[in-house]
Amino acid sequence: MNLVELSNAFPTDLHATKHFEGVRWPGGITCPYCGSPEHGNRLLDNRWHCKSCKKSFSVTTNTHLHDTRMPLKAWLFAFAVVSNAKKGVSALQLKRDIGVHYESAWRMYHTIRDLMGIENDGITLNDIVELDTTQVDRDMRKCQIEKKGYGSYSGQPDLDKAKEDFEGKGFEFKEGEYKKPCKVGRQKRGKGASDMVIAGAVQRDGDVVAEVVKNTKYVELKKLVQKYVDIDRGKTVLLTDEDNGMSPFHRVMDQIVINHKKLYSYRGLNTNSIESFWAIIKRQITGQHHHVSPEYLPLYVDEAVFKYNNRKVDDMFDTLVKFSMYPKKN
Repeated sequence: MNLVELSNAFPTDLHATKHFEGVRWPGGITCPYCGSPEHGNRLLDNRWHCKSCKKSFSVTTNTHLHDTRMPLKAWLFAFAVVSNAKKGVSALQLKRDIGVHYESAWRMYHTIRDLMGIENDGITLNDIVELDTTQVDRDMRKCQIEKKGYGSYSGQPDLDKAKEDFEGKGFEFKEGEYKKPCKVGRQKRGKGASDMVIAGAVQRDGDVVAEVVKNTKYVELKKLVQKYVDIDRGKTVLLTDEDNGMSPFHRVMDQIVINHKKLYSYRGLNTNSIESFWAIIKRQITGQHHHVSPEYLPLYVDEAVFKYNNRKVDDMFDTLVKFSMYPKKN
């Protein structure tokens, strides 16, 4: 929903409150404390009084917006601004767009990122899945985004055999066109590379999952794969590079290893999709936020994952409204 549509649909905070109430209580308002549908008339502050337990409540009681002091109309505008920005916005820009103090915009944005992470719990990847890791420097102004060349090379017997075997099982590796020559050897990391490591897996033409991890060792990456990937042989094939933390996955599932010391893509065998996702995260941090801390990096990752997975459907605004009304876990 764009800002013009939003302004027309919710001219006052009462209109916004009624919208949230319709999302939380589609069957009618009930007390969040005792579940009773018996309540008095709407109070001046948009609260209700339960006739059964005698407690007062509002639509945000025991939700992710519990105790918010911001008008609900401001939350709807914040949802729209953030969901419409493919690579995110800065807290300063959000402050200007919705007319609040910087500290309020900063807290609201992190609450929104927290809501975006709710959707990750139900994701399962299968078919062709690419796995990779990347490093994020605390100050992205100090490092260059890694650019990798791609080449399509003939005469790779091991990869030819692996491709034919898995295509015989029903997997389809679509070949792309790559104009840049392959760069042989390891690529240089940006200056000041830190230990802020993100691991991610993406299903070809599907969803992505990503989490901040302690390191790139197999034990750590296995946790991510077991959490999100269907590891049954015949249902999923994992595409990885030759990194030491990636190589052992053949013990638990089907795997094809692309040796990046030799090439990056061969007849549709590559990790281009997850590399493209890393580019989105790094450009978001470089262009909008400039600086990230280990404490909040998982929330920035959640935002990028949410927007990537909802890139083909235009319901991010409605999804955020729905998630904001979910009970908040302690």
